[in-house]
Amino acid sequence: MFLMVIANLSFLIVRKTSSSSASHSGTYSASRPPQVVLEDGIDPDNMTYEELQQLGEAIGTESKGLPESVIALLPTSTYKIGIFSRKEKHDECVICCMAYKNRDRLTKLPCEHQYHQTCVARWLQINKVCPVCNKEVFGS
Repeated sequence: MFLMVIANLSFLIVRKTSSSSASHSGTYSASRPPQVVLEDGIDPDNMTYEELQQLGEAIGTESKGLPESVIALLPTSTYKIGIFSRKEKHDECVICCMAYKNRDRLTKLPCEHQYHQTCVARWLQINKVCPVCNKEVFGS
């Protein structure tokens, strides 16, 4: 997780060069590779493990999912297999890849895709889009 934070910060990097490390053609000399430094002067390559941990705590994490209170607003139903019901090919949860069983609790998203209630709840706490069509569940 922490490495993902550092990787995301790589968009903010600036290559620090000097006239001795770059030739006039814009390429770097083999003896001295370019040094990558974040805009605020932090160089994660030269940090200790403890410093990297502190950096991760200072940056924090941003949740991309939905809160449980919002997920609870989605409609649920009970999967039923009966004499007159026909089982279709897509009668499985694409999150866990398990076929729906009689009396399983399902949650239907606004895009009409449905999943096991517990599977989609966990998914939506991390992602706010449908796993199949990538539409935002409560999009603007």
